This record gives sequence, structure tokens and C-alpha cells, in this order.
Amino acid sequence: MRIVHAADVHLDTPFRRHDAELRQQLQQAGREAFRALVDLTLEERADALLIAGDLFDNEWLTIATERVLTRELTRLTDAGITVVYTTGNHDPGRTNYRATHIDWPSSYFHLHASRTPRRIPIHRGGERVGWVVTAGHQTTHESTNLASTFPPAPGPQPSVGLLHADVGGAQGAAADEAGNVYAPAALFDLDPGYDYWALGHIHKRQRLREDSPAWYPGNLQGRDFGETGAKGALVVDLNPPEPPRVRFQPLAPVRWERLSVTDLSEARAIGDVHTAVRAAFDDLLEVEDHMLPVQDWILRVELSGPCPLTAVLRSDEERDGLAEYLGESLGALDVEVRDAGLSQPIDLSRHVGQRHVLGEALELIEQAGRDDTLLSRLTPSELALGDEQAEEGQRLQYLHGLLDGLDAAAAERLLRPDST
Repeated sequence: MRIVHAADVHLDTPFRRHDAELRQQLQQAGREAFRALVDLTLEERADALLIAGDLFDNEWLTIATERVLTRELTRLTDAGITVVYTTGNHDPGRTNYRATHIDWPSSYFHLHASRTPRRIPIHRGGERVGWVVTAGHQTTHESTNLASTFPPAPGPQPSVGLLHADVGGAQGAAADEAGNVYAPAALFDLDPGYDYWALGHIHKRQRLREDSPAWYPGNLQGRDFGETGAKGALVVDLNPPEPPRVRFQPLAPVRWERLSVTDLSEARAIGDVHTAVRAAFDDLLEVEDHMLPVQDWILRVELSGPCPLTAVLRSDEERDGLAEYLGESLGALDVEVRDAGLSQPIDLSRHVGQRHVLGEALELIEQAGRDDTLLSRLTPSELALGDEQAEEGQRLQYLHGLLDGLDAAAAERLLRPDST
């Protein structure tokens, strides 16, 4: 059995932090990614498309998006491809929520909006080739361990567990601002009798463990700088007793990336900064192996380290001007430039050992870096991690991190013309 596994499409994410034009482009990108997902499923001659929750972002859905959604799904079902969509915390299945009020395809389409597990046969040419067992979210805050309620894998054909859940140990898992964890589960709750676990909810693509057939595909289209890198879906071939063969296919037309630029010590004109950013972008393009033929970009440029233009680049207005310049030259949809620790170039060696305030400060910083007792004694309690339960080694590691760059910051502060 071949399946395409996608999750966390989040159609019609509002993107309220962006201007109207970019917001519209990003919402369109979500629809384009979904079309590409359908194209992929058809091109791969998959037996089923599995959508592991959060197909849309909330119960409000534009007419344009709903039309794209139903039209694209009908392309699959008309081709005899089964679609199984289980609900998540953003698109729960309670009767007054959005998922239950859409004109879904009448055949080959299965929406599961109940926390009670359901077995769905997958057919090819009239012959059953596998099973999907799924449980969905009924509310926006599903606290039940849904994974633990799954029945044994049906068999003898390949069996897939489809679930939107927060499985402990996954990278990128986080509770929301209210501390909620959705459909919490542990890896041992995922019955190993299943040949593959198609998971959703965590937006970082990953296999939960090397010996586990449990995968998160990540979200279909990145939505902010917490979701950088290539985004798309997984194509999975199941032929027990062989382990599943899983390959990633990028689909997102818009890609979010951070560019860290630290070597600006010789930048004496904005053109020099542009050259350094261009080089960082070119390096990214050279090493990346999941590029689409046509790829749009949203970039966050983080500038740090010694730079003669520090005073200019600390201005919000000047950084906005640089962002516009970079956006035009790199062909990006949007660029944001941040001061991530710029400092004036200062030759610290000229001041080390000197009998003045800066010399004394540099000596003290250097001693604290070598003497943990001195470091602890000098650190105000409100900076000392603030966690009474923290282990001493963890606390000291944190304090040593605070020392990084402190010598340059102290020098810049004490050598400013307005310093007293």
C-alpha cells in the first residue's frame, strides 16, 4: 500500500502581523500547497491521502478556500483514491464546528471527527490493500490520550494509525500559552502492531525514534520564523514485514528562513552589508537539497558582531530601508533585518591590563570566566537562572553564556562619548 501523509495544513491562517498584500500572498500559498499535495498524490498513484488534523486554522473559512478544498479533494476521489481526514485541535469535530459543515466528496472520502477509533478499509481496483485506524478531536482542547484507545491493528494487510497528538519526546512539542497539551501520548502508547503511525500536531518533520514507524510530516506550508526550512508531505510505501519506506516531498511555495550574518567587521558601507547577506543567502541555496523549481522566500536577516555601521544599523528606520533593498535584490517576498548583537569594532587588547575603569572591568570579566566561585558571587540573583531547582552545572553553564560578548559590550558602553 502506498500512502501520502500530510498534516497541519492550517488553511486560512490569518497572518495578522503582516500587511494586507503579504497576508493575501501567504493565504494563497497555503491553497497552492494543498493543490500541490493533491497533484503529488495523483502522480505517485497513491492508494490514499491521509490528513492528520488541523486542515484549516479555525472554524472560519473563506469561500475561496472552501471551494479549493472541495474541488481538489474531488479530483482525488474521482480518481478512486481514498482520502482519510481526522480532526485536530484547530478543526475539531463537534457538531457546531467547521469540519462538519463542508460539502465533502460523497465517496472515497472519510472525515473522522470522533474520539472513538474507527477502522477504514483502503481499496485499489475493488480489492482491499490495507487499513487506516483513526481517532479525532471532538473539541479544541482534547485532553484524552487517544493513542491508548486504538484497537489492535486489523491486518493481515498493512495497517496505519492516523492521529493528531502530542507524543512525548517529539522535537518541537510545546504547550500553548495556557499550558494545554493536546491528545497527550507516550511512544509506548503507539501500538507496534501497526505498520506505520501517521501523526499530526508537531510542525517539525521527524521520525520519533529510529526503531519506530511513527512519523510527523511537519506542516504543509511554513507560517512564521519558527517554521523554517522545506515543508511538504511524506510518501510512504508499506510492504510488511519490511519497514516502511518514507521519503519527503517539498510542496510549500513560500519558505521561511533565517540568515545569520556575523562577519561585518570590514563593512563600511551598506553595499558591504548587502554583499555579506547575499553571500549567506547563496550559501543557503548551495547546500539546500529540498528546493522547489520555483521558490518564494521570507527572510529574517540577523546581524551581529563588530561592525563599523553599528550606529546606523541600530536605527529601526535604517534597518527597514536595508530590508527593502535586500528584498528587491534577493527577489524575496519579504525581508526583516534584526540587530542580533551588533557592536562597534574595538581593539580590546589595547585596554586589557590598563589601570582605568575599562581595563579593570575587562580583567574582572576574564577572571569570572575562569573562576566559577567568583562568577556566582558577582552575579545578581535575578540573573542566576531564577530556578531554585536548577542543577549547579546547568546554572553555571547559563552564567558563562551571559559572559559571551560582555567584554565588547562593556568596552562600547564605557568608550561612548556620553559615558560618565
